[in-house]
Amino acid sequence: MTDFEFPTSLEEACQSLSQSAGEARLIAGGVALMVLVRHQIFFPTRLISLKRIPGLDRIAFDEKEGLGIGALVTHAQVESSPIVRQHYPALAQCVHHVGNLRVRNMGTLVGDLCQADNHSDPAPLLGVLGAKVRARSLRGERLLSMAEFHVDIYETGVKEDEIVTEIVIPPSAPQARTAYLRFSGNSPVDWPILGVAGSLICEDGRCAEVKISVGSLAAVPMSFEAECEALKGKKITAAAIKKFARACTATMEPIPDARGSEWYKKQVAEVYIRRTLETLMK
Repeated sequence: MTDFEFPTSLEEACQSLSQSAGEARLIAGGVALMVLVRHQIFFPTRLISLKRIPGLDRIAFDEKEGLGIGALVTHAQVESSPIVRQHYPALAQCVHHVGNLRVRNMGTLVGDLCQADNHSDPAPLLGVLGAKVRARSLRGERLLSMAEFHVDIYETGVKEDEIVTEIVIPPSAPQARTAYLRFSGNSPVDWPILGVAGSLICEDGRCAEVKISVGSLAAVPMSFEAECEALKGKKITAAAIKKFARACTATMEPIPDARGSEWYKKQVAEVYIRRTLETLMK
C-alpha cells in the first residue's frame, strides 16, 4: 500500500521529506517511477507529490539571470515554449527526442535529470549550456553544477532531504551556436547509443570557445576540457575538426553493452563529434 501526500508549499514538502527518514520518494510526472513499479523493481510506500505546489510549473527568462525551468514543466512544454525556442533552440530540439509523445506529455525535464539514467538526451546539452540545478531543503537552498550533480548511473549529488525545484540556464553569448546530435541504432524513439552536445563561438573563422559533451557512453556525460582548450585560437578547418574528434575519442572508455562494443562506440563517437562541429560551423 502506497501513501500519497500532496503538500501545497515547498516548506511543507521539505518538512515531509525530512521527517520520512529516507522512506519517501518525490513524484512530479512519475514516468520513470512508474516504469520501476511496473517492472516490480521498486515498491514505494510513501510518495510526496509536487503537483499542488505553486510556481514549479513555470518557464521564465531574464536577460541577466537566464532561463528557469520548474520541476513540474514537462518535456512537451519545454519543446513548445516560445521562450525556449527563441533563446535556447537546441534545447527545444533536444527534448523532442525524449521517448515518445506520451512520455513527453507526462515526464518532466527535472525528473529526467534526477532519474540520472546515463542515456538521457538533455543531460549532455544542459552541461554544455552551463545549467545548474537548484535544490531546496529545510537547511536552505543551493545550486549544483552539472559536474556536481552527475555522480553515477541513477545517482546524483542531491541529498536525501533535498528537492530539486528548478533547472537554471545562464544567458547564452549572442554569437554562440549550440547543437545536439544523437544516434539510435533501432528507432528514433529508442534510447540513444550516444548523444553529442556542442557549443561554439567563432571569431574571424577561428575558435574563441568550444564545448563538447557526450552522453550515453559512460556513467555520466563526458566533457573534453583539455581538447577544447587546445582548439581555441585555431582556424576551424576540416582537418582541425577531424583531429579534434580523434583526440576526444582517444581518451574515451565507453561502456560496452547490447548496443555496441567499446570499439564500435568510439568509432560512432568520432563521427558524431565531427558532425556536431560541422553543424555548428554552418
